[in-house]
Amino acid sequence: MDTYDDFQTDQAPGLKTLAKRIERDLEERHFCVVFEDEVERCWPKEKLDQVVREGEIQAFAKSRGWNASIHNSEGLTRAIFLNW
Repeated sequence: MDTYDDFQTDQAPGLKTLAKRIERDLEERHFCVVFEDEVERCWPKEKLDQVVREGEIQAFAKSRGWNASIHNSEGLTRAIFLNW
């Protein structure tokens, strides 16, 4: 079983890539929508329950000066990132 530290280590490269994409989109449109496939790469459902997953997405956004609005429907998560 993976530990929390293993998860954080595995997660870091994906978060860096995602952050760069979000930054580019925010420069162009002032918002960025991240769909389930990208959310899943950084915050996998099998390792996180929904409340923790949403909290980690919010923490990721806040650490970069963004706001995240999270929407769930039919088991799929979308995160909309906005500049503060």
